[in-house]
Amino acid sequence: MREKLRSFWAGRACNVLFSLLAVLVMWAAWLVAYAAVGNDYVLPSFWATLRGLGELLTEGFFWRSFALTLLRAAEGWLLAYACAVAGVALGALSGKCRSFLAPFVAVLRTVPTLAVTLMLVLWFSKHTVPVIVTFLMLFPVSYAQLSAAYRAIDPKLLDMAKVYRLSRFDRIFRIAVPQMLPSLFAQAGPNFSLSVKVAVSAEILAHTYNALGWMMQDAGSYPDPVSVARMFALTLVVLVTGGLIEFALGQLTRITDVWKTGRGHKKPREVRR
Repeated sequence: MREKLRSFWAGRACNVLFSLLAVLVMWAAWLVAYAAVGNDYVLPSFWATLRGLGELLTEGFFWRSFALTLLRAAEGWLLAYACAVAGVALGALSGKCRSFLAPFVAVLRTVPTLAVTLMLVLWFSKHTVPVIVTFLMLFPVSYAQLSAAYRAIDPKLLDMAKVYRLSRFDRIFRIAVPQMLPSLFAQAGPNFSLSVKVAVSAEILAHTYNALGWMMQDAGSYPDPVSVARMFALTLVVLVTGGLIEFALGQLTRITDVWKTGRGHKKPREVRR
């Protein structure tokens, strides 16, 4: 048991070390780029960006905008997941439904995001557009991931369910869902992180007030070193937020790890004769 714990923590420590090394490399690249450019109107220094970040953290408008941006991203993410689950479920029940949904998914996967955002601004409110754009971007991705997870289910389990005449409820919640959850949990963090990025981009194009995107656009409208540093600080907030969300939701995979290495893999006790 101790050997397993040591190997586990050694592996995690190695991963954390390489992650920190990657952060240091990016930080060094920033310092080198600033030294090479030497123009605060184009690229602010790291310390000026930190000062801008400190000022942001003291503003109530920033926290309100930050919360509303996360809310819009979460709405689009959850709506995309719900529709993807419904679509994959219908496709699993009927091949005709899967064929019917395929063209819609293909269109949403290839449609230009910028053009769609500009059209949606004409039809919906500026606060609703980021949610719709996030949904349109996340739905094809979520649908493809769910479809792949469903196809990865061991066909022998499905055949066994037919042989033992399991109900449709048992097939879904005792076979399909446990088999699909590991990949779904693994993709939850990256998808939510992507939804934050898409929501902020849509807020910039839609001029959404009370939003991080609007604050970025406002900072970019004034070509002075303070505003440029403020814009970089807002970008840093989005990057850190996406990373923290991805890390937090990544811990969901521990639930499925317990299923794989938990109770069902205990060593049987030796019987004394």
